[in-house]
Amino acid sequence: MRGRKKSGLKPYRAKRRFGVTTEPKGEVTRKRGNAFVIQKHAARRLHYDLRLELDGVMKSWAVTRGPSLVPGEKRLAVQVEDHPIAYNKFEGTIPQGEYGGGTVMIWDRGHWQPEDDPHKGLAKGHLAFTLAGEKLSGGWHLVRMHRRAGEKRDNWLLIKQHDEAERSARDTDILEEKPLSAVTGRTMDEITNGPKKEWRSNRSKASQPKVRPSKPKKAPKRAHSAAVKLMRRAESITPAESAPLAGVGHAALPAFVAPSLATLSDKAPDSGKWVHEIKFDGYRIQARLDRGKVKLLTRKGLNWTSKFPTVAAAIAKLPAKSALIDGEVVVEGDDGLSSFSLLQQDLKASRHDRMVLYGFDLMHLDGADLKSLPLVSRKDALAKLFKREPARGVLRLSESLTEAGSTAETPLTDI
Repeated sequence: MRGRKKSGLKPYRAKRRFGVTTEPKGEVTRKRGNAFVIQKHAARRLHYDLRLELDGVMKSWAVTRGPSLVPGEKRLAVQVEDHPIAYNKFEGTIPQGEYGGGTVMIWDRGHWQPEDDPHKGLAKGHLAFTLAGEKLSGGWHLVRMHRRAGEKRDNWLLIKQHDEAERSARDTDILEEKPLSAVTGRTMDEITNGPKKEWRSNRSKASQPKVRPSKPKKAPKRAHSAAVKLMRRAESITPAESAPLAGVGHAALPAFVAPSLATLSDKAPDSGKWVHEIKFDGYRIQARLDRGKVKLLTRKGLNWTSKFPTVAAAIAKLPAKSALIDGEVVVEGDDGLSSFSLLQQDLKASRHDRMVLYGFDLMHLDGADLKSLPLVSRKDALAKLFKREPARGVLRLSESLTEAGSTAETPLTDI
Protein backbone atom coordinates (compact mmCIF):
# COMPACT_ATOMS: atom_id res chain seq x y z
CA MET A 1 0.00 0.00 0.00
CA ARG A 2 1.30 3.42 -0.88
CA GLY A 3 1.41 6.15 1.70
CA ARG A 4 -0.73 9.26 1.54
CA LYS A 5 0.76 11.94 -0.67
CA LYS A 6 0.99 15.52 0.55
CA SER A 7 -1.16 17.99 -1.32
CA GLY A 8 0.40 21.13 -2.73
CA LEU A 9 0.59 23.40 -5.74
CA LYS A 10 4.36 23.57 -6.19
CA PRO A 11 4.40 21.15 -9.17
CA TYR A 12 1.44 22.99 -10.74
CA ARG A 13 3.13 26.39 -10.45
CA ALA A 14 6.53 25.13 -11.61
CA LYS A 15 5.07 24.10 -14.97
CA ARG A 16 3.42 27.46 -15.75
CA ARG A 17 4.45 31.03 -16.51
CA PHE A 18 1.66 33.11 -15.02
CA GLY A 19 2.80 36.24 -16.82
CA VAL A 20 1.97 34.47 -20.08
CA THR A 21 -0.96 32.17 -19.31
CA THR A 22 -4.19 33.41 -17.71
CA GLU A 23 -4.53 30.23 -15.65
CA PRO A 24 -4.99 31.05 -11.94
CA LYS A 25 -1.96 30.76 -9.68
CA GLY A 26 -4.27 29.86 -6.80
CA GLU A 27 -3.72 28.88 -3.19
CA VAL A 28 -4.29 25.78 -1.09
CA THR A 29 -7.51 26.65 0.75
CA ARG A 30 -8.43 25.71 4.31
CA LYS A 31 -12.14 25.67 3.63
CA ARG A 32 -13.37 22.16 2.91
CA GLY A 33 -15.66 21.53 -0.02
CA ASN A 34 -16.65 18.76 -2.42
CA ALA A 35 -16.71 20.40 -5.84
CA PHE A 36 -15.85 18.57 -9.02
CA VAL A 37 -15.23 19.81 -12.55
CA ILE A 38 -14.49 18.14 -15.87
CA GLN A 39 -12.65 20.33 -18.34
CA LYS A 40 -12.47 19.43 -22.02
CA HIS A 41 -8.89 20.20 -23.02
CA ALA A 42 -7.65 20.38 -26.63
CA ALA A 43 -3.92 20.27 -25.96
CA ARG A 44 -1.59 18.09 -28.05
CA ARG A 45 -4.48 15.70 -28.11
CA LEU A 46 -8.08 16.20 -27.02
CA HIS A 47 -8.82 14.78 -23.55
CA TYR A 48 -10.98 15.49 -20.49
CA ASP A 49 -9.53 16.57 -17.13
CA LEU A 50 -11.41 15.20 -14.10
CA ARG A 51 -10.84 17.23 -10.92
CA LEU A 52 -12.11 16.33 -7.43
CA GLU A 53 -11.80 18.78 -4.52
CA LEU A 54 -9.89 17.35 -1.55
CA ASP A 55 -7.68 18.93 1.13
CA GLY A 56 -7.89 22.41 -0.36
CA VAL A 57 -6.85 21.45 -3.91
CA MET A 58 -8.31 19.70 -6.94
CA LYS A 59 -7.02 16.15 -7.34
CA SER A 60 -6.67 15.76 -11.10
CA TRP A 61 -6.68 13.03 -13.75
CA ALA A 62 -6.38 13.38 -17.54
CA VAL A 63 -9.01 11.01 -19.00
CA THR A 64 -7.77 10.25 -22.51
CA ARG A 65 -11.13 9.53 -24.17
CA GLY A 66 -13.39 11.19 -21.65
CA PRO A 67 -15.87 9.56 -19.24
CA SER A 68 -18.20 6.81 -20.42
CA LEU A 69 -21.64 6.03 -18.98
CA VAL A 70 -21.32 2.38 -20.03
CA PRO A 71 -20.51 0.30 -16.90
CA GLY A 72 -17.36 -1.76 -17.28
CA GLU A 73 -16.00 0.40 -20.09
CA LYS A 74 -12.63 1.42 -18.71
CA ARG A 75 -11.25 4.85 -19.59
CA LEU A 76 -7.57 5.51 -18.94
CA ALA A 77 -7.10 8.34 -16.39
CA VAL A 78 -3.53 9.57 -15.96
CA GLN A 79 -3.03 11.24 -12.56
CA VAL A 80 -1.46 14.68 -12.94
CA GLU A 81 -0.44 17.42 -10.54
CA ASP A 82 -2.93 18.93 -8.06
CA HIS A 83 -4.64 22.08 -9.35
CA PRO A 84 -5.94 25.06 -7.33
CA ILE A 85 -9.66 25.26 -6.64
CA ALA A 86 -9.72 28.52 -8.59
CA TYR A 87 -9.01 26.43 -11.70
CA ASN A 88 -12.62 25.19 -11.56
CA LYS A 89 -13.70 28.48 -13.17
CA PHE A 90 -11.06 28.59 -15.89
CA GLU A 91 -12.39 28.42 -19.42
CA GLY A 92 -10.39 29.87 -22.28
CA THR A 93 -7.11 29.33 -24.09
CA ILE A 94 -3.60 28.49 -22.92
CA PRO A 95 -1.01 29.96 -25.33
CA GLN A 96 0.67 27.50 -27.66
CA GLY A 97 4.17 26.65 -26.46
CA GLU A 98 3.09 26.83 -22.83
CA TYR A 99 2.43 23.74 -20.71
CA GLY A 100 -0.94 22.32 -21.82
CA GLY A 101 -1.24 24.87 -24.63
CA GLY A 102 -4.71 24.76 -26.21
CA THR A 103 -8.38 25.41 -25.51
CA VAL A 104 -10.05 24.57 -22.20
CA MET A 105 -13.83 24.18 -21.75
CA ILE A 106 -15.74 23.65 -18.50
CA TRP A 107 -17.64 20.63 -19.81
CA ASP A 108 -19.31 19.64 -16.52
CA ARG A 109 -19.37 20.76 -12.89
CA GLY A 110 -21.11 19.96 -9.65
CA HIS A 111 -20.33 18.11 -6.45
CA TRP A 112 -18.89 14.72 -5.60
CA GLN A 113 -19.22 12.44 -2.57
CA PRO A 114 -16.79 9.60 -1.73
CA GLU A 115 -18.40 6.37 -0.56
CA ASP A 116 -15.69 5.87 2.09
CA ASP A 117 -12.64 7.74 3.39
CA PRO A 118 -11.15 9.26 0.20
CA HIS A 119 -7.62 9.33 1.63
CA LYS A 120 -7.72 5.59 2.27
CA GLY A 121 -9.23 5.04 -1.17
CA LEU A 122 -6.46 6.99 -2.91
CA ALA A 123 -3.78 5.19 -0.90
CA LYS A 124 -5.33 1.78 -1.57
CA GLY A 125 -5.84 2.49 -5.25
CA HIS A 126 -9.63 2.30 -5.38
CA LEU A 127 -11.75 5.43 -4.99
CA ALA A 128 -15.53 4.91 -5.20
CA PHE A 129 -17.63 8.06 -5.38
CA THR A 130 -20.88 9.65 -6.54
CA LEU A 131 -21.16 12.58 -8.93
CA ALA A 132 -23.98 15.11 -9.08
CA GLY A 133 -23.24 17.33 -12.05
CA GLU A 134 -25.06 19.04 -14.86
CA LYS A 135 -24.19 16.18 -17.24
CA LEU A 136 -22.77 13.31 -15.17
CA SER A 137 -24.36 11.65 -12.15
CA GLY A 138 -24.41 8.40 -10.25
CA GLY A 139 -21.63 6.17 -8.96
CA TRP A 140 -18.10 5.90 -10.34
CA HIS A 141 -14.84 4.07 -9.65
CA LEU A 142 -11.24 5.21 -10.02
CA VAL A 143 -8.99 2.13 -9.94
CA ARG A 144 -5.21 2.48 -9.95
CA MET A 145 -3.31 0.24 -12.34
CA HIS A 146 -0.29 -1.79 -11.32
CA ARG A 147 2.95 0.17 -11.48
CA ARG A 148 6.00 -1.65 -12.82
CA ALA A 149 9.64 -1.08 -11.86
CA GLY A 150 10.88 2.35 -12.87
CA GLU A 151 7.46 3.96 -13.28
CA LYS A 152 6.81 7.15 -11.32
CA ARG A 153 3.45 8.21 -12.73
CA ASP A 154 0.17 6.68 -11.51
CA ASN A 155 -2.28 5.57 -14.17
CA TRP A 156 -5.88 4.85 -13.19
CA LEU A 157 -9.05 3.61 -14.84
CA LEU A 158 -12.31 5.59 -14.66
CA ILE A 159 -15.31 3.22 -14.63
CA LYS A 160 -19.06 3.87 -14.33
CA GLN A 161 -20.98 1.92 -11.67
CA HIS A 162 -24.25 0.12 -12.41
CA ASP A 163 -27.12 2.46 -11.46
CA GLU A 164 -29.97 4.46 -12.94
CA ALA A 165 -27.55 6.86 -14.68
CA GLU A 166 -25.82 4.17 -16.74
CA ARG A 167 -26.19 3.72 -20.50
CA SER A 168 -25.63 0.83 -22.87
CA ALA A 169 -23.10 0.76 -25.68
CA ARG A 170 -25.97 1.27 -28.14
CA ASP A 171 -27.04 4.56 -26.53
CA THR A 172 -25.73 7.95 -27.59
CA ASP A 173 -22.35 8.85 -26.12
CA ILE A 174 -22.79 11.60 -23.51
CA LEU A 175 -19.73 13.38 -24.94
CA GLU A 176 -21.45 13.65 -28.34
CA GLU A 177 -24.92 14.34 -26.94
CA LYS A 178 -23.80 17.26 -24.74
CA PRO A 179 -20.65 18.81 -26.27
CA LEU A 180 -21.16 22.43 -25.12
CA SER A 181 -19.73 24.32 -22.16
CA ALA A 182 -21.69 23.95 -18.92
CA VAL A 183 -20.91 27.61 -18.14
CA THR A 184 -21.13 29.59 -21.37
CA GLY A 185 -22.87 27.18 -23.77
CA ARG A 186 -20.06 27.64 -26.30
CA THR A 187 -18.32 25.15 -28.56
CA MET A 188 -14.57 24.56 -28.46
CA ASP A 189 -14.13 26.65 -31.62
CA GLU A 190 -16.12 29.51 -30.13
CA ILE A 191 -13.95 29.45 -27.02
CA THR A 192 -10.79 29.35 -29.15
CA ASN A 193 -11.89 32.32 -31.27
CA GLY A 194 -13.43 34.28 -28.40
CA PRO A 195 -11.82 36.57 -25.84
CA LYS A 196 -8.72 34.93 -24.37
CA LYS A 197 -9.67 35.34 -20.75
CA GLU A 198 -10.86 33.37 -17.76
CA TRP A 199 -14.60 32.70 -17.89
CA ARG A 200 -16.46 32.68 -14.59
CA SER A 201 -19.72 31.01 -13.67
CA ASN A 202 -22.53 33.28 -12.52
CA ARG A 203 -24.61 30.44 -11.13
CA SER A 204 -25.14 30.49 -7.39
CA LYS A 205 -24.02 27.63 -5.17
CA ALA A 206 -27.64 27.11 -4.17
CA SER A 207 -28.45 26.15 -7.75
CA GLN A 208 -25.89 23.36 -7.79
CA PRO A 209 -27.29 19.81 -7.55
CA LYS A 210 -26.92 17.86 -4.33
CA VAL A 211 -25.27 14.47 -4.05
CA ARG A 212 -27.25 11.41 -3.07
CA PRO A 213 -24.67 8.88 -1.87
CA SER A 214 -25.02 5.40 -3.34
CA LYS A 215 -24.32 2.10 -1.67
CA PRO A 216 -20.75 0.77 -1.86
CA LYS A 217 -20.11 -1.56 -4.77
CA LYS A 218 -17.64 -4.37 -5.12
CA ALA A 219 -14.37 -3.09 -6.55
CA PRO A 220 -13.75 -4.18 -10.15
CA LYS A 221 -10.66 -6.14 -11.08
CA ARG A 222 -7.62 -4.21 -12.18
CA ALA A 223 -6.72 -4.08 -15.83
CA HIS A 224 -3.40 -4.72 -17.52
CA SER A 225 -0.16 -3.10 -16.36
CA ALA A 226 0.45 0.58 -16.97
CA ALA A 227 3.97 0.01 -18.29
CA VAL A 228 4.21 2.30 -21.28
CA LYS A 229 5.43 1.57 -24.79
CA LEU A 230 5.92 4.06 -27.61
CA MET A 231 3.93 2.35 -30.33
CA ARG A 232 3.98 4.78 -33.27
CA ARG A 233 5.22 8.17 -34.42
CA ALA A 234 2.46 10.52 -35.53
CA GLU A 235 3.72 13.08 -38.02
CA SER A 236 0.98 15.58 -37.18
CA ILE A 237 -1.10 15.57 -34.01
CA THR A 238 -3.80 18.21 -33.70
CA PRO A 239 -6.77 18.65 -31.35
CA ALA A 240 -9.19 18.97 -34.26
CA GLU A 241 -12.37 16.94 -34.00
CA SER A 242 -12.78 16.48 -37.76
CA ALA A 243 -13.77 13.40 -39.73
CA PRO A 244 -10.68 11.15 -39.69
CA LEU A 245 -11.19 9.74 -43.22
CA ALA A 246 -11.33 13.09 -45.05
CA GLY A 247 -8.92 13.42 -47.97
CA VAL A 248 -7.47 9.89 -47.95
CA GLY A 249 -6.62 7.97 -51.09
CA HIS A 250 -8.25 4.78 -52.29
CA ALA A 251 -6.35 1.55 -52.86
CA ALA A 252 -6.82 -2.19 -52.91
CA LEU A 253 -6.60 -3.97 -49.57
CA PRO A 254 -2.93 -5.04 -49.19
CA ALA A 255 -2.14 -8.67 -48.46
CA PHE A 256 0.18 -7.66 -45.61
CA VAL A 257 1.92 -4.54 -44.28
CA ALA A 258 5.21 -5.13 -42.49
CA PRO A 259 4.71 -3.70 -38.97
CA SER A 260 6.98 -1.14 -37.34
CA LEU A 261 8.94 -2.84 -34.58
CA ALA A 262 10.07 -1.45 -31.23
CA THR A 263 13.62 -0.44 -30.39
CA LEU A 264 14.99 0.63 -27.02
CA SER A 265 15.47 4.30 -26.15
CA ASP A 266 17.26 5.74 -23.11
CA LYS A 267 15.12 8.87 -22.98
CA ALA A 268 11.41 9.34 -23.58
CA PRO A 269 10.71 11.97 -26.27
CA ASP A 270 8.71 15.07 -25.34
CA SER A 271 7.78 16.11 -28.87
CA GLY A 272 4.08 16.40 -29.61
CA LYS A 273 4.69 14.10 -32.58
CA TRP A 274 4.87 11.06 -30.29
CA VAL A 275 2.08 8.96 -28.80
CA HIS A 276 2.55 6.69 -25.78
CA GLU A 277 0.59 3.50 -25.15
CA ILE A 278 0.29 0.57 -22.78
CA LYS A 279 2.78 -2.28 -23.25
CA PHE A 280 1.08 -5.65 -23.68
CA ASP A 281 2.62 -9.10 -23.18
CA GLY A 282 1.27 -11.08 -26.12
CA TYR A 283 1.60 -11.73 -29.85
CA ARG A 284 1.67 -8.88 -32.38
CA ILE A 285 -1.11 -9.63 -34.87
CA GLN A 286 -2.34 -7.95 -38.04
CA ALA A 287 -6.05 -8.63 -38.60
CA ARG A 288 -7.08 -8.59 -42.27
CA LEU A 289 -10.80 -8.47 -43.10
CA ASP A 290 -11.90 -8.86 -46.74
CA ARG A 291 -15.63 -9.29 -47.41
CA GLY A 292 -16.21 -11.52 -44.41
CA LYS A 293 -12.98 -13.50 -44.77
CA VAL A 294 -10.44 -13.02 -41.98
CA LYS A 295 -6.73 -13.65 -41.73
CA LEU A 296 -4.70 -13.12 -38.57
CA LEU A 297 -1.07 -12.59 -39.52
CA THR A 298 2.01 -12.51 -37.31
CA ARG A 299 4.58 -9.75 -37.61
CA LYS A 300 6.46 -12.01 -40.08
CA GLY A 301 3.33 -12.58 -42.15
CA LEU A 302 2.52 -16.12 -40.95
CA ASN A 303 -1.16 -17.09 -40.98
CA TRP A 304 -2.21 -17.81 -37.37
CA THR A 305 -5.97 -17.52 -37.90
CA SER A 306 -6.59 -21.05 -36.61
CA LYS A 307 -4.77 -20.27 -33.36
CA PHE A 308 -7.15 -17.41 -32.44
CA PRO A 309 -10.63 -18.45 -33.69
CA THR A 310 -12.59 -16.23 -31.27
CA VAL A 311 -10.62 -13.18 -32.39
CA ALA A 312 -11.16 -14.06 -36.04
CA ALA A 313 -14.89 -14.47 -35.45
CA ALA A 314 -15.11 -11.07 -33.78
CA ILE A 315 -13.21 -9.39 -36.64
CA ALA A 316 -15.58 -10.99 -39.16
CA LYS A 317 -18.56 -9.31 -37.45
CA LEU A 318 -17.15 -5.77 -37.65
CA PRO A 319 -19.31 -3.25 -39.59
CA ALA A 320 -16.87 -3.02 -42.52
CA LYS A 321 -16.32 -4.74 -45.86
CA SER A 322 -12.55 -4.55 -45.57
CA ALA A 323 -10.07 -3.50 -42.89
CA LEU A 324 -6.46 -3.93 -41.83
CA ILE A 325 -5.92 -3.64 -38.07
CA ASP A 326 -2.63 -3.70 -36.18
CA GLY A 327 -2.85 -5.00 -32.63
CA GLU A 328 -1.77 -7.56 -30.06
CA VAL A 329 -3.48 -10.74 -28.87
CA VAL A 330 -3.21 -11.22 -25.11
CA VAL A 331 -4.60 -13.32 -22.28
CA GLU A 332 -5.35 -11.57 -18.97
CA GLY A 333 -5.07 -13.40 -15.69
CA ASP A 334 -7.29 -13.09 -12.61
CA ASP A 335 -5.32 -9.99 -11.58
CA GLY A 336 -6.24 -8.28 -14.85
CA LEU A 337 -2.64 -8.26 -16.14
CA SER A 338 -1.75 -9.51 -19.61
CA SER A 339 0.43 -12.61 -19.27
CA PHE A 340 2.54 -14.12 -22.05
CA SER A 341 2.91 -17.36 -20.13
CA LEU A 342 -0.89 -17.71 -19.81
CA LEU A 343 -1.23 -17.01 -23.53
CA GLN A 344 1.24 -19.79 -24.29
CA GLN A 345 -0.59 -22.15 -21.93
CA ASP A 346 -3.93 -21.41 -23.61
CA LEU A 347 -2.45 -21.94 -27.07
CA LYS A 348 -1.02 -25.29 -26.00
CA ALA A 349 -4.35 -26.34 -24.46
CA SER A 350 -6.40 -24.97 -27.41
CA ARG A 351 -8.25 -22.71 -24.98
CA HIS A 352 -9.67 -19.59 -26.65
CA ASP A 353 -12.18 -18.01 -24.23
CA ARG A 354 -9.66 -15.65 -22.60
CA MET A 355 -8.01 -14.33 -25.76
CA VAL A 356 -8.38 -10.62 -26.49
CA LEU A 357 -7.15 -8.42 -29.34
CA TYR A 358 -6.08 -4.90 -28.34
CA GLY A 359 -6.07 -2.80 -31.51
CA PHE A 360 -3.75 0.20 -31.77
CA ASP A 361 -3.80 1.12 -35.46
CA LEU A 362 -6.16 1.01 -38.45
CA MET A 363 -4.25 1.13 -41.75
CA HIS A 364 -7.02 0.40 -44.26
CA LEU A 365 -10.82 0.66 -44.16
CA ASP A 366 -13.37 -0.05 -46.91
CA GLY A 367 -11.07 0.82 -49.79
CA ALA A 368 -9.46 3.81 -48.08
CA ASP A 369 -5.70 3.76 -47.46
CA LEU A 370 -5.32 5.45 -44.06
CA LYS A 371 -1.54 5.24 -43.73
CA SER A 372 -1.10 8.87 -44.81
CA LEU A 373 -3.23 10.09 -41.91
CA PRO A 374 -1.82 11.04 -38.47
CA LEU A 375 -1.90 8.16 -36.00
CA VAL A 376 -4.44 9.94 -33.79
CA SER A 377 -6.85 10.14 -36.75
CA ARG A 378 -6.36 6.46 -37.54
CA LYS A 379 -7.00 5.57 -33.90
CA ASP A 380 -10.14 7.71 -33.88
CA ALA A 381 -11.35 5.74 -36.91
CA LEU A 382 -10.48 2.48 -35.12
CA ALA A 383 -12.41 3.62 -32.04
CA LYS A 384 -15.50 4.22 -34.20
CA LEU A 385 -15.07 0.81 -35.84
CA PHE A 386 -14.95 -0.80 -32.36
CA LYS A 387 -17.72 1.41 -30.96
CA ARG A 388 -20.34 -1.36 -30.84
CA GLU A 389 -18.02 -3.88 -29.23
CA PRO A 390 -18.76 -4.91 -25.60
CA ALA A 391 -16.62 -3.10 -23.01
CA ARG A 392 -14.96 -6.36 -21.97
CA GLY A 393 -15.35 -8.13 -25.28
CA VAL A 394 -12.82 -9.80 -27.56
CA LEU A 395 -11.93 -6.60 -29.46
CA ARG A 396 -10.67 -3.62 -27.43
CA LEU A 397 -9.02 -0.31 -28.22
CA SER A 398 -5.53 0.35 -26.88
CA GLU A 399 -5.77 3.75 -25.20
CA SER A 400 -3.20 6.49 -25.75
CA LEU A 401 -1.47 8.47 -23.00
CA THR A 402 -1.44 12.24 -23.45
CA GLU A 403 1.37 13.06 -21.04
CA ALA A 404 4.82 14.11 -22.27
CA GLY A 405 7.44 11.37 -22.18
CA SER A 406 9.61 13.05 -19.53
CA THR A 407 6.54 13.80 -17.43
CA ALA A 408 5.55 10.14 -17.42
CA GLU A 409 9.16 9.27 -16.48
CA THR A 410 8.63 5.76 -17.79
CA PRO A 411 11.01 3.45 -19.69
CA LEU A 412 9.71 3.71 -23.27
CA THR A 413 10.46 2.04 -26.57
CA ASP A 414 10.74 3.89 -29.85
CA ILE A 415 9.37 2.71 -33.15
